[in-house]
Formats: sequence, C-alpha cells, structure tokens
Amino acid sequence: MFSKLKQGDNVYFFRMFGFMKPYRVPFVFGQIMYSAQQFGFTLILSLFVGNITAGIVAMDGGMVMDAAWMFIFSLAGFLLALGIGIFIHILTTEFAVRDMKRKLFRTFVRHGLEDSTSGHSGDSLAVLNTDATNAEQVFGWPLQNIIARVIGIVGSAITIFVLDWRLGLASVVMGGICFALQHRFTKPLARINTERLEANADSVKEATNILSGAMTIRAYNMQPQGLLAFDRENRRIRLLDFRRAIISTWQSVLSGFEMWVSMAIVFALGGWLAATGRMEFHLIMVALGMFSTFVSSLGGIGGTYANLQGPIAGAKRVFAVMDAADNAPTIRKNIGPEPSGYELNIRNLNFKYKDAAAPVLENIILDAPENKMIALVGTSGSGKSTLLRAIIGFYDRENMGISLGGRSIDNTATANWRKNFAYVDQSCRLFDMNIRENIAMGRGGQINQADIDNATARAACDFIHDLEAGYDTPCGEGGDALSGGQKQRIAIARALYKGAPILVFDEATSALDSDSERQIMETIENLRHDHTILITTHNLENIKTADIIIVMEAGKITESGTHADLIAKGGIYHRLYTKT
Repeated sequence: MFSKLKQGDNVYFFRMFGFMKPYRVPFVFGQIMYSAQQFGFTLILSLFVGNITAGIVAMDGGMVMDAAWMFIFSLAGFLLALGIGIFIHILTTEFAVRDMKRKLFRTFVRHGLEDSTSGHSGDSLAVLNTDATNAEQVFGWPLQNIIARVIGIVGSAITIFVLDWRLGLASVVMGGICFALQHRFTKPLARINTERLEANADSVKEATNILSGAMTIRAYNMQPQGLLAFDRENRRIRLLDFRRAIISTWQSVLSGFEMWVSMAIVFALGGWLAATGRMEFHLIMVALGMFSTFVSSLGGIGGTYANLQGPIAGAKRVFAVMDAADNAPTIRKNIGPEPSGYELNIRNLNFKYKDAAAPVLENIILDAPENKMIALVGTSGSGKSTLLRAIIGFYDRENMGISLGGRSIDNTATANWRKNFAYVDQSCRLFDMNIRENIAMGRGGQINQADIDNATARAACDFIHDLEAGYDTPCGEGGDALSGGQKQRIAIARALYKGAPILVFDEATSALDSDSERQIMETIENLRHDHTILITTHNLENIKTADIIIVMEAGKITESGTHADLIAKGGIYHRLYTKT
C-alpha cells in the first residue's frame, strides 16, 4: 500500500521530506502533538460531558466537582502540549523550507541560468515564487489535517470499541459509507487544484512579461492587449475557483447530511443499549462525541488529500528544476595542470543551445595570444556573442576544446576559469546598489577606493564627480537611475577593477555618444599592452588597429587577419567595412 502511495506525482510529496531529514525527530514529535488537537480536545470534552452526566443522574455533587477539576487539569495539560507541538512544528518547518528555497535559488544561480542570455524568465520567477511557496505547504495544513484525521479515525475507533463493540461496529460501517461517498469528490478536486496552480504560475509569467516590457507596450499603445492577456489568465483562475466552489459546496452539504444521519443511527443504537441495560447512559455521550470525530475524520480525509495536490504540483515543478541541474554534466574539476600564461586556444568548438535544431557555433578554431586585441565581427546572429560566452564558461558543456595557457576548460572549476575574465556586455546590467558597490562587485564586493578611482578614470566616468552623492549615488533597479552611457561606463569600470588578464567587451560601447565611445576605445587600446582584449562591435572603425580580426558568418569563422589583410582580400569584411 505504501509503495502505491509513492507512485506518480505523489513521489514529490515524499521527496519534499528529504529537506526535513535533518529535523525529522523533532518534526515528527511536534507534528503528532500538533495534529492530535482535534481528537484530544474531543476526547477530553466527551469524557467531561459523560462524567458530568453521570454525576447529575446520580445527584452526586462530588462526582460533578471531580469531573470539573479533571476537565480543567486535562485541558491545561493538553493546551501546554499543543503549544509545544505548534512551536516545534513551526521551527522545523521554517528550517526545512529555508533549505529548500536556498537549494532552489542556488540551482538557478549556478545551473538554471547557464544557458540563458537574458537572466530570469517569467517561468523562472513563477518557480521561485509561486511554486516554491506552494511546495512548502507540503509541511503545512493539508499534511496536518491528514495526520489529524488519521489520529482521529484510529483514536476514536479504539475508544468506541472499548466502550462497546456494537457501537464500534456500527461506527465502522457508517464511517465506511461516508468515506466512500466523500471519496468521489477527491479526484475532481485534486485535478482542479493542480490546474489552478499551473494557471497561477502562467499568470505570474504573463505579468512578468508585461511588466518587463512596459515601455514597449506603452510606446505601441498595446496596453489593452497586455491587460487582455493578463485578464485571460485570471479568468482561467476564476473559472477553476468557481468549479472548485461548486464541488466543495456539494461535498459540504453531503458531509453534513451524512453526519446527522450517522449520528441519528448511532444515537438510536446507543439509546437501545442504555434502555436494555447493556450500556450506561453517560458512556453513550462519550461514544457520540468520539463518533462525530470518527465520521468527520474519515469523510474529510479524501478532501484533505485533494487539497494536498496543489502543494504536490508545486513540488513537482521545483524538483524539475533541481533534477535538471543534478543531471547536468559534472565537469570542470581542478585536475589539470596550472595554466602557463594566458594564451587562449580553441580547437573544433561546436555548440548548440538546448532543444535547438541547428548548432550556433561550428568547427571554431581560434588562437588569441597574450596581450593582443582580437576583434570578432559579423552580422547580427553570426555567433559572436555566443562564442564569447562559451569562452568565458557560461555554457556547461563537455569537450568544447577551449584552453587557456595550456589548461582545458573541461579540467578547470568554473569559478577558477572565470576569474581570468572580466566581461562587459551591451546590457551593462547594474544592481540596485550605489555606484561604488556596483564597481566593487568586480572583486566580490571588496572596496579599495584608490583602485576604484583608477578604474573609473580609465573608463571615462568623470560624470560621477558631478553627481551630488558621487560614488554613493543609487543606481536603481537594473541601473535605471542612470543613463545608458553612464551605465556602460560604470560596467566597464567594474571590469577594469576586477583586474583580470582577459577583458571581454561584447558591444560594450553601443550606448555611448561618439566622444565617450572614442575615450573608451582609447582606454581599450591602452589596455592591450597588459591585457588580452576580446571585443565585438558593429562599428568597424573601432577595431581597425586590432591585432587579429575574426569574421563570423552563420556560426563559422570565414575570415581572419589584420584590417589591411582583410580589406585587400575583398571578402565579407571588406563588404561590412564599406557599409559602415
């Protein structure tokens, strides 16, 4: 039976408890104490009512007082145990959820974005927010309800059978009928809960796409279309909620009807037992209290299981991300020799994105000597940026044929490989920090003001001194508080501050005015004396003095040489240059 429970999507329910493993002993203890509240309180109340009834019938004030004191002390002990259980449950759940979210976020940072060129997608945010939040509910109220109902079923049944086997048998029969009827609602509710989670994730994804492109939507007067797309997803959620409400209403009505019919039958049986002297009347009161818990627990366990399907669906999406990362090739361990110098060599590099039909790079062969400028040129989509990202190690692939100073990327830890590169792309992403902190990220957040001043001077960041707060000026989310040119110069200063031997500029001057672009290119020209420069640009005037110019087309290197060599050849580079 247990193996059947672990089939299908239910396996993700049990996998979530892998995060609870370090805290399993206190969690189980707290969960039992927490979940036993319904049965425990019903038992205490039923015994109190039964004892009070016995005292009143016997007209014995002492029995009444004893019942009252017993109830007070029992209730106080029960509430103390319940409080301890709740505290332990909350604490262990917080620890397990923290571990789950930490692993999920690290998975995105270390693996999930390796093949991404634009950062977090709406689907990624949905997993990080909506799905992770739903998954953590595996430890929450649906599980507590299931355990509470199991405890209620077992405890109540035992108590009733101890009181009288005939009442126990009647309870089991009536409870089984109630369970069978309530179970009919389980599958449709489970299906709706799963669909609703997926719809909610799609809604988050749609909202993210709309908000991230808000300026474009406004520029093209597409607000109605954007709102329509968002409303469509929300309409789907509302319809699912309406369907769930209808089913839940019928379930509640039937549950109430079952309860009253069952109570009437058991009460009639108990009355007959009392009338024939087979059972004392006050014990019947205890049995009725236990029976109400038994029937409600048995009848509601199916609906509670249905409510657990939403968290299970969230856990499934969370583990899909983690499993994809765990199944990624485990490469780049520090098993090779230390690099000798920083000459970059590529031999027969082939690469394609996940699920892509055609390769993006084919048979790339490239040698980049130390302290030289190597420029990559070509039309948009020719593979220039992809090649730079592959060199830096953004794509987790084996047998890329890339080596630095004789050391292969396959045998080098990713972090150790990337420390040799400083990267500036055309987006020039800045973070919601001040200017100084953004630049300091080049060294992992370590601040050396003299070196920061040197880096900003070389990157032509004179505008910083004109700002009222100077280096303490907030950059805003994504650097939105600064102009495009200012963002690019700060990003270049961050790369220079890192002090890496190889500087990679991927259209790094695209948002600069002509004067600033000239200043940056002069800086790059000077850097080539003690750095290897890899640069892509559409402005071919900027790379005329490059030591090697690589011409790419459709993911292949078609030409290479100096500016003079390629002009004389009269090929693709000559055509591109004459168009600029």
